[in-house]
Amino acid sequence: MNHTFLRHILRPTALLFLSLVPMLCVQAQAQSSATTEQKMYEINPAPAARQVTLGILLFPGFEMLDAYGPMEMWGSLKHAPAQQWGGESKRTDIRLVTVAAKAGPVASNQGPKTVADFGFADAPQLDYLLVPGGIGAIPLVQDATALDWLRARAKKAKLVMSVCNGASLLAAAGILDGRPATTNKMAFKTSTAPGPKVNWIAKARWVDDGTVVTSSGVSAGMDMTIAVIARLYGQPLADWVARMTEYEPHKDATWDPFSAMAGLSK
Repeated sequence: MNHTFLRHILRPTALLFLSLVPMLCVQAQAQSSATTEQKMYEINPAPAARQVTLGILLFPGFEMLDAYGPMEMWGSLKHAPAQQWGGESKRTDIRLVTVAAKAGPVASNQGPKTVADFGFADAPQLDYLLVPGGIGAIPLVQDATALDWLRARAKKAKLVMSVCNGASLLAAAGILDGRPATTNKMAFKTSTAPGPKVNWIAKARWVDDGTVVTSSGVSAGMDMTIAVIARLYGQPLADWVARMTEYEPHKDATWDPFSAMAGLSK
């Protein structure tokens, strides 16, 4: 067969093949990327064998990021693959519930309202308790009903956490008596006033005292949460949630430039 004729026949086929190669490579890469994403994130996770209930206290004037920063981190854990937990047997469903004096919408300091799932009277048993701060926490330190509820729930909870001047509420309820704790640095004097028996730490991003963990102001609650997740469920899971939320947490609990800005430390 004439070589010129062969070249004439085969050249279009070769060109077509060469044009398809990049498309095939892109498709393969896309499939590989999709597979990797599926391994990193369970879109429809199966129920875990264990469940923990985390209650978030709401009150008029609560600080949105105080509550929603930690809620984002805890609530995202259901999508973590079993290997991030250290095996299927260690997977835990973190059930988030919101609690206020009465069930229903509660206005934040920023304006938007959040619906409280339960009131004080019908709230379920809470394994973990998160107390945010905000302008509304200031008058709440005088609210006997709220403090009684906090006191009773803290005794039964395995872990109590506060963000910003949410620590003021814990202090007013006597939950922080004799413990080290921290709070908002920009309003440190006001925030620490309800707790004369508390060992207030003026320079700390968060303070972990075992069953009670307190953080500095607002955004510090996310750093505290990731540190607590690492302690309770392992560093791989904490790293996973930081990656999935595209957040770079401060891992040093003593990192606190806001303390110096507030004139509390050098």
